[in-house]
Amino acid sequence: MYRIPAIFLFLLIPAFIHAQSTITGQVVRADNKEPIPGSSVFISNTSRGTVTGSDGRFELHLLPVGKYELVISSVGFETSVYTFSSEQLPLKLRVEMDVKVRELPNVTVEPSIEEGWDKWGLTFTDNFMGATPNAANCEIRNKSKIKFRFYKKSNRVIAYCDEPLEIVNRALGYRIKYQLEDFEVKFTERWSRFMGYVLFEDMDGDRSKVRKRWQRARDEAFYGSMMHFLRSVYAGNVDQEGFAMRRMWRMPNTEKARVRQLYRSGLVTRSGNVEMMITLDGKKDSLPADSTRYYETVLRQPDEIEHYGPTNLTVDSILLSVSPAFKEIYFTDYLQVIYKNEKEDPAYLRYFYLSRSPAFQVSNLFLPDPTAIAIFRDGSYDPPTNVFSMGYWSWSDKIGDMLPLDYEPFAPVPKLK
Repeated sequence: MYRIPAIFLFLLIPAFIHAQSTITGQVVRADNKEPIPGSSVFISNTSRGTVTGSDGRFELHLLPVGKYELVISSVGFETSVYTFSSEQLPLKLRVEMDVKVRELPNVTVEPSIEEGWDKWGLTFTDNFMGATPNAANCEIRNKSKIKFRFYKKSNRVIAYCDEPLEIVNRALGYRIKYQLEDFEVKFTERWSRFMGYVLFEDMDGDRSKVRKRWQRARDEAFYGSMMHFLRSVYAGNVDQEGFAMRRMWRMPNTEKARVRQLYRSGLVTRSGNVEMMITLDGKKDSLPADSTRYYETVLRQPDEIEHYGPTNLTVDSILLSVSPAFKEIYFTDYLQVIYKNEKEDPAYLRYFYLSRSPAFQVSNLFLPDPTAIAIFRDGSYDPPTNVFSMGYWSWSDKIGDMLPLDYEPFAPVPKLK
C-alpha cells in the first residue's frame, strides 16, 4: 500500500570479541548523522528486542539458526528493515533513518474518503486481530491513531498508522508492538491482507495460576496453527504431529453455468416468486416441481467445484531442495491441510453460520506466484507475501492468536479424544 522506505544499512567489520550470535550497531539520522536514542530495535515476530541508548547504540544476543528481519523504528522516522540469516552473524550495523514522509499510492488516481475507527473499527479488528475467543480478549491501546481510507470505486478500505500499534493480549499473556505497513480489505473479491513487523513481550503474571493459564492457552493456539504445520514439514514429521495433506484444485461448475444460461436466454423464466416456466415452441408450460427444486439447488452451488487427489501427500512430494539453513517447498493449485488432533472451535462455526457439528480443522494454502517458498525450522517462510491461507487458518491465524517464532510449546502434541 504505502511505499516502503529505502534502507541504508552499512555493514562494518565485526570485532572478534562479539559472540557468534550477536548483532550490535548504532542508529543515527540520515541528514545530520546525530544518534537517535529510544529507537525500537527488534527481530520481527519474536520476543527479542531492545531500545537504543542515548548514543543510539544497541545490542542483541542469542539468535538461533534461521532467517530474520531486523526492524528499527522511531516516531517521526521511516521504518528500516534489514533481512539477514544466522549464517551472517555476528553483525555490526550502522542504520541511517530518514524523516518520515507519508505518501499515498500514486499509481492509480482514485478518489477516497478518510474516516476513523467509529466507521471501520469492526472491519479492522475482524480482519487483523481476528474473531476468535483469544482475539476477543485483546485490546489495541492506541486505536484512535489508526486512520482509514475508503475507495468507493474499487470497493476497498486501507488502514495505516504513524506509530506502532500497542496491543495487550490478555488471553495469551503478551504485550505486542505491531509496526503496521499494509492493511487492505477488498469487499468485492472478499479477501483481506495485512503486513507488518511485530515484537512480543511477556506480561507480568502475579500468580503461578495465571502463568499456567497463559501457557495452556499458548499451547492451544500453537497446535494446529500454520506455524506448527510448517515446523512439522521442515522436520518431516507431518503425520506424527497430526496433519494430513492433499492436493486440491477447482474446476468451473459447468452445470451451474448451463442453468444460468437457460435463464439468460429466456428458455427458463420465473413467474412470480415461486413458479418456474419453460418456453417450448413459443408456448409457456409449467416446469415440474422436481425440476424447479433442481434448478434452485444448482444455482445455490458455488461457481467452482473442489476436487481432491486420491491419496494423501508426503513431505517429499512438495519438497524441492534442502540447505543447511532452510528447505524449499512448492505445490500447484491448492494444498489442503487437515489437522486431525483437534476439532473446530464452535466459535468458528458460529462466525461462518455453519449449522453442523465441529469437524477436523481444514485449511487451504495457495501460492499466488507459482514459485517455491523457503521454510525455516521455527515455522517462518519466505517470501511472506507468496502464501495465502483459506479455511480454518484464515479465521484462526491472526494477531489475536499469533505466537512469537521463538515460542516452544510446553505440553506434548494433543491427541483427539
